[in-house]
Amino acid sequence: MHHGHWGTMDQNGQAREARFTRLYDAHYSAVRTYAWRRGPDTADDVVAETFTLAWQRLDHVPAEPLPWLTGIARNVRLNQERGERRRRDREMRSALNEEIPPFTDGLESHASLFDALRRLSERDREVLLLAAWEGLDRPGLATALGCSRTAAGVRLYRARKRMAAALSLIEAESEGIPAARGGLVDEY
Repeated sequence: MHHGHWGTMDQNGQAREARFTRLYDAHYSAVRTYAWRRGPDTADDVVAETFTLAWQRLDHVPAEPLPWLTGIARNVRLNQERGERRRRDREMRSALNEEIPPFTDGLESHASLFDALRRLSERDREVLLLAAWEGLDRPGLATALGCSRTAAGVRLYRARKRMAAALSLIEAESEGIPAARGGLVDEY
């Protein structure tokens, strides 16, 4: 029996596996952090599915893999969430409790930020959190969201404006004054 053919496939397989291992080792924790911040309960499923798809598309990994992987993780997550609105509402509520240290640590005194985030659309919230939590720049946002850099920039700009407007409104409500009287000045 002649095994020459299998020898070459085996080498290809090993090279492929080594490439995947490097990708996995380099980006596992960032992808898991992305998934965990958006749903601690489903994070491991999202990560497993993301890297399964990355393995299948290994020949298409771009030079900057993280935004690409984040985009896959985002799609996996959105697919999981279809038809699970009730669970997402529960997750949103738990995200506003103390369960997500990286976000709540710096914001203990900024309950109004949570409030403002809650008032935004899922779309606005997503682009703001990708920029803030994942630290993605415009090209990264474009890749993760599957749109052009211009569209990503416009989405981020509009979301930031709506966030600022929501914050102004909340500040005004909490002080019982019309929103028109000054912005976010701290008078204490």
